[in-house]
Amino acid sequence: MKKLLSTVFLVAIGSTIVDVHAQVDCDSIIVEQIRYNAVDQTRIEISAYAQSWNCVSYPSFILFDQSGDTLAQETVNFFCLGLGSPQTHPLMVLPGVQVPASPFPGRLELFSGFGDSLVCSWDLIAIDLCPPVGCQQAEIYITNTGELEAFEAYWWVFDEVGMQVDNGNFLVDDVMQTHFDTTCLFPGQYALGFSPFSPIDEEYVIGITESYFSSIGTNTAMDSSSTLWDLDFTWYGACEDMTNAVPENRWDGTIISVLDRQLNLVQPDGPLGNIQLFSADGRLVRSLHVQSDRTTIDLYDLKPGLYSIRIIRSNDQFARNFILP
Repeated sequence: MKKLLSTVFLVAIGSTIVDVHAQVDCDSIIVEQIRYNAVDQTRIEISAYAQSWNCVSYPSFILFDQSGDTLAQETVNFFCLGLGSPQTHPLMVLPGVQVPASPFPGRLELFSGFGDSLVCSWDLIAIDLCPPVGCQQAEIYITNTGELEAFEAYWWVFDEVGMQVDNGNFLVDDVMQTHFDTTCLFPGQYALGFSPFSPIDEEYVIGITESYFSSIGTNTAMDSSSTLWDLDFTWYGACEDMTNAVPENRWDGTIISVLDRQLNLVQPDGPLGNIQLFSADGRLVRSLHVQSDRTTIDLYDLKPGLYSIRIIRSNDQFARNFILP
């Protein structure tokens, strides 16, 4: 596991301070990352744990800017700081506070006893609240709040211009209440759709989060305002204008032509990579990996209409629509 040094740089580590119940060595407290919540930019999440048996009781973090002004503060969520296992500590950005653009210098403080006693303090020179460059894994889930039954459900994710960026399915059983699937999303605006639940049945809750068990996401029970699809959401919205966002022009320069019900692809800069074709209703109709810089895909069995092509290479993905005559 990476320590805090992988996310922010420590220029000074606070000296050991007496906790309410025990002597705490600040060197034994590991802060893995400080990052925006994926779907709520008013929430900052800190992943931290302790390496010693001394309990930091009722722990809470506060994040300050370089001037010492409070940016975000945690309400106590745990009895002790986790031992050897990272805990996610949610901090709420104070009303009216403008969080500096990442990276920025600041200070992180850890308190115990419902904020009564300062335990440790870290001065940080480069706090980056945005994720690394590239797409970030997201967990899509469906929870049955009524009588359990077995069925198959399908999901789609669309970007802000209506382009499908991913899809999948759940084989729901009558044993587990919640089922999961994963996708990978760049910062931006998205919509999540399901079938056969569009609009969503009240017995089912559908949502998305970075990690179902360690991070707060959003779902149809929390937000019922969506109209066209089941759930509209923002993924790392505060980072959308940063270098890890998807450029507005998401096509990679691959040359497309459709002739005699064949799709011809030529990539001037190298191998094409993974190619997926989707019909207008979200069905995956072709999936292949191409190691050369060109290929021809037969489309004789497909009906005329609108299709989407997605090309995936490394941590990048590009999508575009085309018409099959």
